[in-house]
Amino acid sequence: MIELDGMRDDVIKLTLQKLLPNGHKDMGEMPIMFFRIRLLDGTWIGNCDLRLGDSENTEILGHVGYSIHEAYRGHHYAVNACRLLCGYAKRANMTQLDITCDIDNYASIRTCELLGAEKIDTIDVPKDFKTYDDTPCIGTKYKFRVKL
Repeated sequence: MIELDGMRDDVIKLTLQKLLPNGHKDMGEMPIMFFRIRLLDGTWIGNCDLRLGDSENTEILGHVGYSIHEAYRGHHYAVNACRLLCGYAKRANMTQLDITCDIDNYASIRTCELLGAEKIDTIDVPKDFKTYDDTPCIGTKYKFRVKL
């Protein structure tokens, strides 16, 4: 586990699990960073990732992904993680981050709202869309944008 500078707050820390410096064939040629979300005592409570660049697939998947283990939901840990990712992206000279979520994922919608993201679009995911980790990505998504 690697903790990068600035990847902690007073509640959580992000530890780097994997780095794809040249991206992934299904996402584009941009660095992709995969983190574990941990409480400060080291308890693993979820995952998040950051895509530092733009491609056709970030139009659908956004720049940020996150998930919180069920037992730890309801504490806004995803908001904390996204704030840390936003800070890192800003230091990497990005000016905005997009986050997409299913239109019925109320927890993720609320995360985006608490983050101060603006809903900018509704996206119908193409039936043949392939994600970089083979996770199903179907249906309609909201696209939110955070200005950095």
